[in-house]
Amino acid sequence: MTFKKFISFTFLPLLLTSFLFSQSVAELAKKEKERREKLKGKKGAVITNAKLKKTAKKSAVTTSRPAAKSTSAKSPSSPQPKSPSGTTQPSATSELDKTGAVDTKADLELKWQRAQEYVGLLTTKMNALWQEYYSMDDMTDRSSIQRQIAETFQKLQKAKEDADKAKKELDQSITRVTKKKRN
Repeated sequence: MTFKKFISFTFLPLLLTSFLFSQSVAELAKKEKERREKLKGKKGAVITNAKLKKTAKKSAVTTSRPAAKSTSAKSPSSPQPKSPSGTTQPSATSELDKTGAVDTKADLELKWQRAQEYVGLLTTKMNALWQEYYSMDDMTDRSSIQRQIAETFQKLQKAKEDADKAKKELDQSITRVTKKKRN
């Protein structure tokens, strides 16, 4: 019996106070009417389908590339390899700078940053696919999303490996330069 008394003494006041502070529908309607009267003189922007068609479509994400360094040993006919994001980037092994080193620190940093960016994009896509997968109600559509998740996961694993490889190349380059400076 003490447990029932404890429950009733604890929750009964909470229940009663909720009734005291609740608003009636009439009070809410009165407040909404006052709010609308305050806004009566103000004009709001109305967006129609016609206005949306006239607006210029822009990409959601824009990237800027740093100015490319011109090198004397660079051959204009050699094709530039594509980075994971689809943009061209300096070659990691074929390009020589003025000092004869294979890659400059800036090129390696750029390669590593692009690899990291691609990993981030794939991670975001993977999260979106998982969110879409768990929010779906029917099982028929889930199979296509599962396939997309599997493909994206494979791309993500490869991109992570590429980012690790680029980071190692950058670290090796930095250690080589510091060793040369010491000697």
